[in-house]
Amino acid sequence: MRVALDAGPLLDPPTGVGRYTAELARSLDAMGATVCKFAFAMGGKAATDIARFRIPARLARVMWRWTGAPTATRLVGGADVVHGTNFVLPALGPAAGVVTIHDLSYLQEGAFPGADRLRKLVPWSIERAGRVIVPTEAIAIEVTKHYGTAREKLVVTHEGVSPLFFGATPLSDSALAGMGIARPFVLATGTDAPRKNLQRLLDAWLAAEMGRSGWTLVLAGPRGWGPRFGRTDDIHPLGWIGDETLPGLMAAADVFCYPSLYEGFGLPPLEAMAAGTACLVGEYSAAREVLGEGAFLVDPLSTESVADGLRRLVDDSQLRRTFSVRGRAQASLYTWEKTARATLGAYAAAIDAHKASAAQ
Repeated sequence: MRVALDAGPLLDPPTGVGRYTAELARSLDAMGATVCKFAFAMGGKAATDIARFRIPARLARVMWRWTGAPTATRLVGGADVVHGTNFVLPALGPAAGVVTIHDLSYLQEGAFPGADRLRKLVPWSIERAGRVIVPTEAIAIEVTKHYGTAREKLVVTHEGVSPLFFGATPLSDSALAGMGIARPFVLATGTDAPRKNLQRLLDAWLAAEMGRSGWTLVLAGPRGWGPRFGRTDDIHPLGWIGDETLPGLMAAADVFCYPSLYEGFGLPPLEAMAAGTACLVGEYSAAREVLGEGAFLVDPLSTESVADGLRRLVDDSQLRRTFSVRGRAQASLYTWEKTARATLGAYAAAIDAHKASAAQ
C-alpha cells in the first residue's frame, strides 16, 4: 500500500500531533507500507524525506476548497490513500482519503489561534474522507454528536507509548541540578494553554503548601497562548524539553501531574506511567478509557480536589508505589504498532469505499 502522509506536524517543534505523526510513519514503514511524506508549508525545519509544496498552509487550504488543487498525490507521485494527520484532509486527486480528528478542542471557548479555520475545515474534511480516525471512543461520540457522522465511518485507533519511556533511566542528581531542579519534585508538562489547566495546578500547589514541605513543581512545555508563569523558590518553569531528556526527567520525578480539562487521548500521562512515575490526572472525558486504574484521577475544575490529590501522593510513598506499578502495567497496553495496524485497517476500508463510489 502506498500512503501519502501529511508530515506537516514534523516541521515544527514536536507536540502531541507531531509525535503521533512521527511514530505512525515509523510503524507503518515497519509493517511494509510505502510511506510518502508530504507537506504544504513555507516555514519549519528542513527535511529531505518530506516532499514539500512551498506555499502558506492557509493559502493551500483555500485553494483545496475552491479549486481541488494542488493535490497531495501529485506532490508524492501517486498514492492509494492520502492521510491528513492533523485535522485537515488536503486535495486528494484520484486517491482515497483518511483524516485524523484528535479532539474537538477548536470548538471550545478560548481555543488556540486558528481554531476558527478548523471549524470550517474539519466538517469539510470529514465529508470527503472515506474513514475518519479518532483516538478514543470518547472522541468518536463527540464527532458523531456534533457532526452527525455515521459511526461506521469512524475508526478508533488508540495512540501508543514509545519504548523510550519504558524503563527510562532517571536523570541523575547532578543532571537535575544542572537544570536547576532539586529533589523531591513534581513534574507537569504541557503548553500554557487554558485547557491544560496549569493555573489551577499552581493554585492547588499554593493551597497545599507544597513549597513549605520542601517540594518543587517543575513545569515543562513550549510557550502557548495562556498566561506565563514565572519562577519562584518552589516553582520552576523549564520550557520545552526534547525526547533525549524527557523520559529521564519523567522517571526522576516523584509525581507527574496532568490536570488537563480536555484531551482527545492524553499521551503524556501514559508516557510518565511507562517511566514508572505515579500520575495525578484531571478526569477529562477520555481519561478513564485510556488510563484505567493506572492514575490518580481528580476533578480538574476543583482546586481543592487537585490540592488534595497532591497532598495524598506527596505524603504517601506507598500510594506512589502502587500507582507506579498500576501505571506501568496500563501503559504497556499501548503500542504504536497497534496504532499502525488499526490505521492500516482504516486505509483499507477507505480504499474499498472509494472504489465502490467510483463504480457507481
